[in-house]
Amino acid sequence: MSMNIIQDFIPEGRRNRPGYKIIGPKYITIHSTGNTNKGANAAAHGSYLRGAAANVPASWHYTVDDKEIRQHIPLDEVAWHAGDGGNGPGNRSSLAIEICENKDGDLSKAIDNAALLTAHLLQQFNLGLNKIKQHYDWSGKNCPRVLRNKPGGWADFLAAVEGHLKPATLPKIDRTIGIHVDGKKVSEVGYLIGNATYVRAAYLIGLTGGQVTGHGDHIKIVLPAKTDPAEIAKLKAEINGLKAANAALEARIENARIALS
Repeated sequence: MSMNIIQDFIPEGRRNRPGYKIIGPKYITIHSTGNTNKGANAAAHGSYLRGAAANVPASWHYTVDDKEIRQHIPLDEVAWHAGDGGNGPGNRSSLAIEICENKDGDLSKAIDNAALLTAHLLQQFNLGLNKIKQHYDWSGKNCPRVLRNKPGGWADFLAAVEGHLKPATLPKIDRTIGIHVDGKKVSEVGYLIGNATYVRAAYLIGLTGGQVTGHGDHIKIVLPAKTDPAEIAKLKAEINGLKAANAALEARIENARIALS
């Protein structure tokens, strides 16, 4: 489970980075920012934590939006997020994730990114799904509201986390398929998967004169250059003209041969 997490740490010694060692961690606590303003993304909340909130006892470990994940406090340090007091188990033993609500972002994608991050942390610290908590569980606050205010929202989030924990299931190959090009069998093979035949993209594109580069989670396909229809018509006319000229030349040669015989 690979993830790109940007370190955007609150400087040490600030009031919102107390520096206490966390107990565990034993839980993952989910929040949402409550900030629907345009531009209120993960980067903006990172700036807030490093700036205006420096002297406020409020912080969290991660902010997640639809494009990135930012970490603000190391995972072995306490953040003030749960609202259950300086010695409460929410603050002292849980990692906090804030989901951005900015209206210029894709909320569903931000929620899924948070689910992926939660699954990653559960695996890292060997925790079960029952260790995922809402801010509400610690203090009674209606948070994360983006999940609590949606019917079935919390259950859907837990299901998404569970989905990320399951190993990817590879499709079953029913059988290999022999490939013939212009009636001739080639060494390339295809695979029948669920009544559909799959063949290497590089091979198929190569047959057209194109090229495939890249690997892993992306490939780049360069198709063969397209010929201008006008150019094609011009070439066809030239070919026909050459054929006519060749036919006339052959006729002259034949006439000369007859005259000399």
